[in-house]
Amino acid sequence: MKKIIKFIYVFIIIGFESLGNMSAVTAVLEENLIKKNKYVTEEDLIDAITVARIGPGATTANAVAYLGNKIAGFWGGALATICYTIAPLIVILLIAKFFEKILEYSVVTSALKGALVYLSVTLIKSTIGMGKNILTNKFNVTVFVCALIVSLFTGISSVLIIICAVIIRFCKRKDKVC
Repeated sequence: MKKIIKFIYVFIIIGFESLGNMSAVTAVLEENLIKKNKYVTEEDLIDAITVARIGPGATTANAVAYLGNKIAGFWGGALATICYTIAPLIVILLIAKFFEKILEYSVVTSALKGALVYLSVTLIKSTIGMGKNILTNKFNVTVFVCALIVSLFTGISSVLIIICAVIIRFCKRKDKVC
């Protein structure tokens, strides 16, 4: 019972700490699921992000469902998703109720701009952390640079870029199937 309560608590906390898109949430997931509670590995988090971005729907909720499933099976994924969405739901409902009135205060608009700075920092921090583990050889660096250039300078969908990177990496395996 203690493990279930801790599991619920961890995912509710992740929901409260998660501001922004999947990239910003990655640092929160890493801190709570890998460093503090050792529920998953960094490779599991990378897998979750990849699967979440390819799948339909809200990316962060997909990643949380994947990780909850990884930790505690199907019902763990369902429970993690429910717990994760409780906090944002409450916050969004409160913001929606008072949004127009709140924006009249300059301190609130300044705080929102400060939150954007925080989100940018966590995004950069988590990206660098994952990059250290992924960019360990020339092949991975080459695929990364190519994907970055295509992503920055073309209108090609990120899903298509991910699929291409997966195919390239699959064909590069030592037990060549391609």
